Amino acid sequence: MAALSISPAQLNKMLSSQLSKTQDKFNKLTAQITSGVKVSSMKDDAVAAKSIIKTDNELADIATYKSNLSSAGIELSQTDSTLASVNDQLQKVYDLAMTVSNGTAGATQIEAYKQELDSLIDNVKRLANTQYGDIYLFSGTRTTTPPYVEDSTGLAYGGDSGARNALIADNKSEQINLIGEDVFGKALYTKDDETGYITVDSAASSGIFASLYKMKEAMQDTSNVNYDSIKEVMGSLKNGMDNKITASRTKVGVLGSSFEDMNTAYDNDVLNLTQLKSNLQDTDLPSAISDWYSVYQSMQASYSMMSQTMDISLLNYI
Repeated sequence: MAALSISPAQLNKMLSSQLSKTQDKFNKLTAQITSGVKVSSMKDDAVAAKSIIKTDNELADIATYKSNLSSAGIELSQTDSTLASVNDQLQKVYDLAMTVSNGTAGATQIEAYKQELDSLIDNVKRLANTQYGDIYLFSGTRTTTPPYVEDSTGLAYGGDSGARNALIADNKSEQINLIGEDVFGKALYTKDDETGYITVDSAASSGIFASLYKMKEAMQDTSNVNYDSIKEVMGSLKNGMDNKITASRTKVGVLGSSFEDMNTAYDNDVLNLTQLKSNLQDTDLPSAISDWYSVYQSMQASYSMMSQTMDISLLNYI
């Protein structure tokens, strides 16, 4: 059987093809070493590139959730701080009611107590209208509308009952706002134009503000203080502090704590996903340098062989 013979031209073509592939591999390894990245596009490694894209999307989602958790956490902290201040003011009203209810104060002292009560009510109204940034905390979704504005008919709630939700995970959101009317209630009344005295509409009023204005009503005539009403107010104030303010603070605190736990979990997820992406994308320098040196030697050998082949080829024409 006759042996196959390869002409110098054919051998040169084969060596050129092999050298081209080796050169491409050499260039690719050089780029991976200098950039530190082994997968930068689908053509480098389609499977790894798809995993990198998926990991980047997950990291972007987590960044959004962490941002939402951070903003929500700050708002919840502001809400809790506001409620704590409200509770302090209500405790002062309760103490004032206890002092007045013993019936020993004269008209002059009652007048001083009235002024103190008005100041405390103003403080509670101001706190109920607290803003976080540009939004009113207790107005529901009507965030640019003050929840409470007082006019001649009383102190009505101007917000709505809408929930403001924070997206904190895939398909998971949590309501982060408290509805002002649920927490503070409202106080509607009629006012006597001549005396300025108010008569609270008990049927249309509710909650903490109803208690505050009933106390205001009970003390407005310094010569005829309604002590029985003040004693009733003490009970309703205590109930409001326990079942509205303290309960709301507990709810906010539990939610804030759960947000902190989620944020910590996301931090761990970020570390794991970042490491996964690094494993997929980053160049393993010791291995890449070793491969680069091996390819370099192979390329040099190919150049040498091609040089010899070209010399042989030229000799055929001498």
